[in-house]
Amino acid sequence: MKVEGNFSKKIYIIILFVLLFGILLQVSRSQFVLKFQQNQNLIERRDEILADISQENDLEQSGNNYCVLYNPSDEYSTKLKDNASHTLLYMKKKLAVVDITNESVDLSNCQVVILATDKLKDIGKAEEIEQFVFEGGYIFFMSVLDIETDYQILYRKFGISSFDTVVDARGIHLTSNVLIGEKELFLDDDFIHNSAISVDLDVEAELLAESVNKIPLLWKSNYGKGAFMTFNGEMLQEKINRGFFAGALSLLEPNFIYSIFNSKVFFIDDFPSPIAKGTNPIIYEEYKRDIASFYQEVWWPNMLETSKKYDMKYTGAIIESYNDRVQPPFDTAEDKDSHYLISFGRELIKSGGELGFHGYNHQSLVLDKAIATEFGYNEWQKTEDMSKSIEELLTYAKDAFPGYTITSYVPPSNVLSKEGREAMKQTWQDLTVISSLYGEDETGTAYVQEFEVAGDGVIEMPRVTSGYFETAYNRWAEANTMTGVGVFSHFVHPDDVISSDRSNNMGWDENYKLFDKYMKRVNKTYPWVRALPATEAALEMAANLHTNVSWTKEESSIQGKITNYKSETSYILRTDKKIGRLKNCAVKKIDDNTYLVTAHDSNFKIEFGGN
Repeated sequence: MKVEGNFSKKIYIIILFVLLFGILLQVSRSQFVLKFQQNQNLIERRDEILADISQENDLEQSGNNYCVLYNPSDEYSTKLKDNASHTLLYMKKKLAVVDITNESVDLSNCQVVILATDKLKDIGKAEEIEQFVFEGGYIFFMSVLDIETDYQILYRKFGISSFDTVVDARGIHLTSNVLIGEKELFLDDDFIHNSAISVDLDVEAELLAESVNKIPLLWKSNYGKGAFMTFNGEMLQEKINRGFFAGALSLLEPNFIYSIFNSKVFFIDDFPSPIAKGTNPIIYEEYKRDIASFYQEVWWPNMLETSKKYDMKYTGAIIESYNDRVQPPFDTAEDKDSHYLISFGRELIKSGGELGFHGYNHQSLVLDKAIATEFGYNEWQKTEDMSKSIEELLTYAKDAFPGYTITSYVPPSNVLSKEGREAMKQTWQDLTVISSLYGEDETGTAYVQEFEVAGDGVIEMPRVTSGYFETAYNRWAEANTMTGVGVFSHFVHPDDVISSDRSNNMGWDENYKLFDKYMKRVNKTYPWVRALPATEAALEMAANLHTNVSWTKEESSIQGKITNYKSETSYILRTDKKIGRLKNCAVKKIDDNTYLVTAHDSNFKIEFGGN
């Protein structure tokens, strides 16, 4: 009888265990279903936002006029103008572009004059410039100036005590927080290089940045009721330096507030994707695992750990196959593996991330043979074949995740043709956002983007930085984009760690330590930025782009009124005043005299509590 009793207890324990396991499984499944439901809500929100946008007229910004003066026959001046114009539009400032070859600027119509040439005479006579600023106007010189008659008359008003010849100014040292969170950043790197006038500043001028060889690059000089902001170099013609321009502009006027997108997005390209069979010498020596086991047991757990510690939400870009096929049929790929897609994809979604597409295979969607050959790819023969490859990819993903709608796309090698884009649009109705590159491309092959909603309704949301370890360029690009538009957008590849050039000949152990350190530093510098998967970030951006803000500024307050308000919006406020009472907004200090403002209503107000 005793044996039978013990046996009965064991049966009950087994039954109880099965019941508990079933409950846990159901909870897990319900959480997964919930994730899918949230995904569907994003699709509904997209349709609402795009419907609202299609009914809107072009938004005209209100407030002070920012007059950008440029010479269209000068390529350098045109680049300066383009960067200033894009920055001001993102900031939601009222912009007036003046072609100095066809018209003279009426300074009475400008609160801020931005000179996108190197000649003072393009603003007006020396006495007109002096009077404009003395009576409360502001002037920003975007370029090193010609040493001409007007310069020699006015240089003391610019905060210069003496000047000499034009010299090489290497690298940069930020003596201020012109880039948010980066005061004392010191970069001695060739990608930052300027020709600048050798100057000495007077004691009242505020030095904001200098070269590593101590040439003043950026400074502010108050004059009367207004001020001059002088950039003594040439690098503002480059797109990646827009944030430096934005930061300088935000320090020119008192109580300056501007719009940002406020998002941190992290892409893992080629993930999930088929995993190469066999071993890699570096990985096997470190971990005694083949490539597949390494990704499952080491790399992916490490990536998830870092994302939890430093508040990141991954967007994975799926590859179905690594074959080089550009002609149908596409449903016979030998290397596709649903096991890795499901296991990695499910964990990614459950962690708060998103699954997007990279492509059926890694052949960029281009018809141009020269461009394809440059990357070692095959060119596609016709757009119909591109569409069929996307159809196969949609089927592949739907079989693995029946309730999940994929909405984001990352072009392989950041290359996408007009024909490839149209092929996707025809086949993939849920395509919502394309994320390629933000920086300039000298080769002319990359798909380079602005932050915008294209005419066909697809949201263009570029990536800025990449890699597992920090570089001087990444640090600078990140700081500029964060200050200018409030975006951190980064990407890596799983196979970076088994590629000698992309891993800098380091194993994963060392790479992971550097990656963890990198993301820790980013989180420490910008703890306020919102971590979002790609589509959610894109929708927030689209809603923001199609708002307008009118400002009522008084000595003791700033009041904002938002047109086309959809959801909470973010702003950067630069002020040396104390923050007082708030209405319909939250204010968080993020740096010296720098605040993140979050508006919770279309009408909000910030009162100041004194100096």
